[in-house]
Amino acid sequence: MKDKNADSFWKRYSALLAALAVSLLIAAVMTVLSVRLGERIGQGVVIRDVGGKQRTASQIGLRVMLEMERDLRNGEVPSPDLMKELRDRTTRINNTINAFYKGGTIPEEAGKKPLEPDGFSDEIVRTNQEIDKIWRPYNERIQRVLAAPAPDPALLAEAISYGRTAIVELQSKFTTLVDKTQTQNEVDSHDLTLVQNVGAGLLLLNFLFTIFVALGRLRAGDRAVAQSHKQTDDILATVKEGLFLVSSDFSIGAQMSRALPEVMQRRIEPGMSLIEVLRPMVAASTLEATRDYLGLLFGKRVKENLVASLNPLSEVPVAGGSDGRGQAQPRYLNFQFNSVQEGEGTVHLLVTVSDATERVRLTQEIAAAKTRTREEMESLLRVLSRDSAEVRFFLHRIGVVLERINDDLRQAAARRGGTDYLELVHAIFRDVHSLKSEAAALNLEMLEALAHNFEVDLIGLRDRGEVEGSDMVKMTVHLDDMFECAATIREFLDRIGGDAARAPAATTPAQRLVEGWSGLAERIAHDQGKQVRLQMQLEGLERVPAETLTALRAIGLQLLRNAVAHGIEPAQERAALGKPAAGAIAFRSADAGSRQIELSVRDDGRGIDVARVRAALAASGRYTQEQIEALSDRDAMMKIFEPGVSTAADGGDRDAGHGVGMDVVMKQVRAMAGTISMSTKVGAYTEFRIRLPVAEAKPAPAAAADGGDFQLTF
Repeated sequence: MKDKNADSFWKRYSALLAALAVSLLIAAVMTVLSVRLGERIGQGVVIRDVGGKQRTASQIGLRVMLEMERDLRNGEVPSPDLMKELRDRTTRINNTINAFYKGGTIPEEAGKKPLEPDGFSDEIVRTNQEIDKIWRPYNERIQRVLAAPAPDPALLAEAISYGRTAIVELQSKFTTLVDKTQTQNEVDSHDLTLVQNVGAGLLLLNFLFTIFVALGRLRAGDRAVAQSHKQTDDILATVKEGLFLVSSDFSIGAQMSRALPEVMQRRIEPGMSLIEVLRPMVAASTLEATRDYLGLLFGKRVKENLVASLNPLSEVPVAGGSDGRGQAQPRYLNFQFNSVQEGEGTVHLLVTVSDATERVRLTQEIAAAKTRTREEMESLLRVLSRDSAEVRFFLHRIGVVLERINDDLRQAAARRGGTDYLELVHAIFRDVHSLKSEAAALNLEMLEALAHNFEVDLIGLRDRGEVEGSDMVKMTVHLDDMFECAATIREFLDRIGGDAARAPAATTPAQRLVEGWSGLAERIAHDQGKQVRLQMQLEGLERVPAETLTALRAIGLQLLRNAVAHGIEPAQERAALGKPAAGAIAFRSADAGSRQIELSVRDDGRGIDVARVRAALAASGRYTQEQIEALSDRDAMMKIFEPGVSTAADGGDRDAGHGVGMDVVMKQVRAMAGTISMSTKVGAYTEFRIRLPVAEAKPAPAAAADGGDFQLTF
């Protein structure tokens, strides 16, 4: 991988590197030549100056000797300064000639650059030799003059005579030395200028070439960047997930996928804080956990794969979901975070957001299907513990009731106009609630759950107040589900051979009446955190016909469910009232004479508070406050038998609290031409007494629709 990167680097920047190398080479050559030519020019300047000073020194030396001769002719002693001047000038000329031979610094020119013989031209060397040849005899005569204790006129005259003869040629040679040096300096200066100009030109050309190549690379880079941006934009426009970068301060980056606002169903702009975007979408605890998790990912030496399980935004439920038609629905978003490294630190997190609603829904459906299958198997196995005759009788009854409901729905659909659908909903609600209670007593949870789901939809229609024919269509789906479930249980019983593996059958009427009641009471109490004990004292049931016994069972089931769910208090509440922890529910039946059977159901619970009944009536919205206040306590208490009236504080659950149980009781009593009475005391008890005829009886007339005598104790 490194070799490939290196090859790519050399291919991309080879021209620029070559141009840089050429520039360095030109600069180096130009520097070397300039230095060498500069040194030659500097030495030439020194030679020119020295040569000029030699020529001047020779003239001054001859002039000094002439002044000395004049003084002697005038009978004067020459000044010592003249002797010194002659000696200095002579020494300068000697030192200069020697320097041209050997190089070095001339003592009289101590501050000047030393001469280097290797740099002398042949003409300079030859001229110096010619000067030395002329100067040497002249110098010898001058030295004899300087060596005498006093100026000797004869020696002085001899030196002056020779000097006058040699001075012209000597001056010519000095002039030639200066001119040759000046000419060479001019040549060197020209060469230096040429080198600098050529070098500058080459550097300029190389610079222009570098600019050209760089611009070409820049344009190519711009094209590559533009192409890369286009590809990035195409990816961000095409990808279905939300993609964006988030910095360590949780700010959203400038680049994001086009699908991001759609996935998150809100406006997203660069620079916004991810925490603030999530604030209205997730719970406060989730938001705080998200802040901590992101901080953890930006920490050093944190492996994102090792902390992925801590991600609080994995398939997180979010608020503000919509199905695209303005209808709210649960939504789930899945956030994935990947570190963008720079060196050893994390500079950004790449965030991928996807709509996980469908995946979560499918997962939930699969889990629910597994749970439902397990519950169905458990329910079918529990069927084996029941008297198959009782179960078959219930399956027969459920079939009859469901067929009746189906016929009622068909007739209502055929009548169309003028149909009282709300009353039909109440009637179906009573039938379904009775079936649910019976299924619960027989521990047939599959049918109980289906009936409960049926009830949930019926509650929605009932509480809405206005029911249309199209609303009844959904009921057929529930009917089909219950038909299918009943058929499944029946087929299961047929396959295992009916009675082959069942528990001993309930043989007496009393046993058939309360079949499954203990288990139902125990289950409801357990779900609500209560304790109950049933007391059974059942007599006089031997001569009760099957229809009456069935009615008593349906009534008893409703009263049992209400007693456990509403009457009996939780153990702590009972302890505070000085009651035993387990609430008592007593069932008693007896021959009431006049061919009647009486069933009483009494619990030692909280009783029925008429104030709570009035509050329930107000909450139902069916009565004005004036109408409620006008009701007597007895009339207000009787309203508990109306459909939809419930004193449950929590809105009800699958066992009670939907305002239909007492409606079922009243309808059963009416259908059997019976009577019902109730007595209650707040904090002490509630008791219902139901009397039904034991002979065949016709339904009670409409005038008796308000029930029997009520014994109210408050």
